[in-house]
Amino acid sequence: MTKKKKRIKKPIRYLCLFLICALLIAGIVYFTLGANKQIRTTFSLRADLKVYEEQLKALEAERDSLMNQKEKLTDENYVSNVARGKYLFSKDNEQIYYFPPLED
Repeated sequence: MTKKKKRIKKPIRYLCLFLICALLIAGIVYFTLGANKQIRTTFSLRADLKVYEEQLKALEAERDSLMNQKEKLTDENYVSNVARGKYLFSKDNEQIYYFPPLED
């Protein structure tokens, strides 16, 4: 009887070991695929971050330019010079002569 019990226990033991190994391998594959997805998401977000940082720099430069223009437009001398030069406004008793640009 002892021989039969040993023979019966060996296949059950191997089956249990096989199932445990299969579950471990399945778990490793599952977590590896999940980690791979997270890594791809991280790289995608980093690329997006670089694009948004470049856009931020461009918008900050535009804001600085607009702030500079705003400061200039609060100066009366600058506004009058622009109005007189670009739009040909004149002061009282002043004549404006427009000369066409020189051609090369």
